[in-house]
Amino acid sequence: MQGGKFLLLKDARELMQGYWAPPHGRCDEKDTSEEESVAREVLEETGLVVKPVRKLWTTKADTKVETVSFWLVNIVGGAMKLDKAESSEHGWFSLEEALKLKLYPGTKMFFELVKEEKITISLRTLSRNPRPL
Repeated sequence: MQGGKFLLLKDARELMQGYWAPPHGRCDEKDTSEEESVAREVLEETGLVVKPVRKLWTTKADTKVETVSFWLVNIVGGAMKLDKAESSEHGWFSLEEALKLKLYPGTKMFFELVKEEKITISLRTLSRNPRPL
């Protein structure tokens, strides 16, 4: 986390326009693992180079894919540059701030479970710059 805040993107695509969520996407045929997919999608959507650390939670998806997973990652490089075709805005939000946004249903459920301490985000064992996405 960056100062106790989560990175969220505001969707610019017609179907889900205006909904906020962490960087996200689908596994590609070229991806050899879910971790590789996470790193690729974050780079494509934000310009940030990340190293996935740990999967925090998986649930049934509320979009075209079967499931959605939330990951803790380390930012290891890059600079924020949104793919404007996918996201119109970005921001770092506290848990309380995030819960006030218009969120994808799965993202809202994730944050509610974090608030209820049913999902724990431990940053002690991570290197510098760990951030949940």
